[in-house]
Amino acid sequence: MSTTTGITVKPNALPDAMLLATTGGLLDAFIFLNHGHVFANAMTGNVVFLGIALIGRDWKEIVPHLVPICGFIVGVAASKRARSHLQERPLLLLGLSFEIVVLFALGWLPIDAPHMVFAATTAIVGAFQVASYRHVEGFGYNSTFITGNLRDTVEGFYDAITPGVTPEVRDKGRAKALDLGLICLCFLAGAVIGAWAAPRFANHTLWFAEPFLFVVALRALSLRA
Repeated sequence: MSTTTGITVKPNALPDAMLLATTGGLLDAFIFLNHGHVFANAMTGNVVFLGIALIGRDWKEIVPHLVPICGFIVGVAASKRARSHLQERPLLLLGLSFEIVVLFALGWLPIDAPHMVFAATTAIVGAFQVASYRHVEGFGYNSTFITGNLRDTVEGFYDAITPGVTPEVRDKGRAKALDLGLICLCFLAGAVIGAWAAPRFANHTLWFAEPFLFVVALRALSLRA
């Protein structure tokens, strides 16, 4: 933890999780709409589409849905490798810097650039992000898809309103519902931004994610080394 100008900054803090979730929703909406109807981060959807393509023998759809899955695997493996050599602060800065640079570069490409370039690359940076940021205020979460976040939001809300539970359980449930609920809403907000910007700004839509990532990177810089 570090204090800068009177403001306490903690790793895995709620503001970071909210900003990263917004980025995750934006990337998924953008890739789905503009680059082949695959997902940048939601591997569940890609696996479902891959299974449908396999059963239907729709060979032209198999590779496009397999590419982001492979990219996700590469991103997670790269993050695991980096975690074995770097401490938390350098790891976070490395991942965020990589994502910022990659998204900025992709934003310059023409709209008719190969879809699989976008799908694979965003899957890699998204996987690195989700493998590096795993907890928020003591709770596990995911910044690039919300199934688990939504489940924990409901469970937390249930604990918060159930009669007869201890004050500790109630307080923890309330905190979980609030934190994970806000993350879910930010993911939705990012998807709305991505869906609005994709047909208007083409690949420049990726630049809409940059301010969110810059803020998280600046907060990571303020952490004590």
